[in-house]
Amino acid sequence: MNPKTTLGALALTTVVAMGATAPASGAETTSTVSRLTTAHSAGADGSLSSGQALMGSGNSYFNGNPVTIQTLHSGGQYALNDPFRPGLSCGRLGGPVFTKTTDVWGNGTGTNLETACVDVMFAAQKHWDMLRDWLGRNGVDGAGRSYPSSVGLSRVDAYWDGVRTVFGHNTARTNQLTSLDMVGWQYGGIVYEKSGSYDGDGLEARSLHRSANDIFGTLTEHYVNHPLALDEPDYLIGEEANVDGTGPVMHMYDPALTSHRSCYPPSQGTLDDGGPQDHWFYLLAEGTNPPGKPASPVCAGPSPLTGIGIQKAARIFYQGLQRKTLGWSYARARLATVVAAKNLYGCPEMNATKAAWTAIRVPVQVGEPTCPVPSPSATLSGITVEPPSATVGPGGFTTVQIELTPDTAQPVTLSSSGSPAGTTVDIIRDDQSTTATIRVSASAPPGTYPIAFAATSGGITKTTYFTLTVAGDEDKQR
Repeated sequence: MNPKTTLGALALTTVVAMGATAPASGAETTSTVSRLTTAHSAGADGSLSSGQALMGSGNSYFNGNPVTIQTLHSGGQYALNDPFRPGLSCGRLGGPVFTKTTDVWGNGTGTNLETACVDVMFAAQKHWDMLRDWLGRNGVDGAGRSYPSSVGLSRVDAYWDGVRTVFGHNTARTNQLTSLDMVGWQYGGIVYEKSGSYDGDGLEARSLHRSANDIFGTLTEHYVNHPLALDEPDYLIGEEANVDGTGPVMHMYDPALTSHRSCYPPSQGTLDDGGPQDHWFYLLAEGTNPPGKPASPVCAGPSPLTGIGIQKAARIFYQGLQRKTLGWSYARARLATVVAAKNLYGCPEMNATKAAWTAIRVPVQVGEPTCPVPSPSATLSGITVEPPSATVGPGGFTTVQIELTPDTAQPVTLSSSGSPAGTTVDIIRDDQSTTATIRVSASAPPGTYPIAFAATSGGITKTTYFTLTVAGDEDKQR
């Protein structure tokens, strides 16, 4: 059976299609995808063996005008084929990938299918970048590949059929269902399927799957960070596409507002309901009363709750997802994310993860990690990093070991500062070691930067410095 993740007529749903196959795409589409693979195969000097990777200009419906999308030039034709994200392309359902003699795409209207592909390519490329920059994932499948898209489905629906994503229109026929969150929703469902192992397709697994789509769609919005006039970052699903004419199909901060379950267990109806885990994610990221954002009620346990931020919540959710197994359930998801929070960050984030699960009525599980009782002895006297410096090219990363002197049992808060634009620093702690992974995006400016690492315990703060050199184009290793 091939999984088919679909919007359904008026709501996002997940079903299983017996013997599902990709919509007819024709030999030309297969040829174009093959050409992309050839074009992406780089020689020893980094040059493309066939075709030229370009930055095309798109007139979108949901993302402003113009937008920049990565395209391919080959044989005198430009194509909506992404040479840097192998497998990603877009065309009309039943036809080939869109091609033309200029690298300007779409007319900015909601019913134009070339415009719909502009929105798909923009959103899918940003979704890929979010996976890389925020979660450390290599492509949608985790192995450096993405998947093609088709637009123009003649019904109110959008789905992933195991081969490609397919997008239809809203009930008013005013636009395709290709807003930023809905494209991230479809590709996020693929990330869920290709993380961990098969979930068993039970009621709770389907609920968690559906919620994962919502979360990845939301992360895509927050990564892009559009202004209010466009598809701005929020915790609503489908509000810009206006699927059925009533606005969002999900309010993650209070799923009951769109007739979904806000508390565990998920609903027993025919439509998969990701509401409980959506609610958990919002409480973990934002808390119950975040400034300038919607309040979120708790179902049980203490209140108010303070959020840890969407990027930390995303990493905890994602690392928990890598533990997905047969019989995936809310109980197993709680345990997996609590372990992930402890390993990634430490006790404050672990306790916040527990509190958010308790707030939606998922109880404490056997085997959950705890934090040791602080000892008054062994006062912190120093912090070091090893190695003390490294050179990293755009798109690369390096990992350093963090050592405390002495190895105190008291609670220690670790932080970093001074990293340049386009870089992230993730401090990861477990029972054996403490490390920091420094990731350099493709946009990071070349130069040498001191990054400060600080440890605070018992009112004492110690600081050390790591020297990061971001290599320029001439310094990249081939």
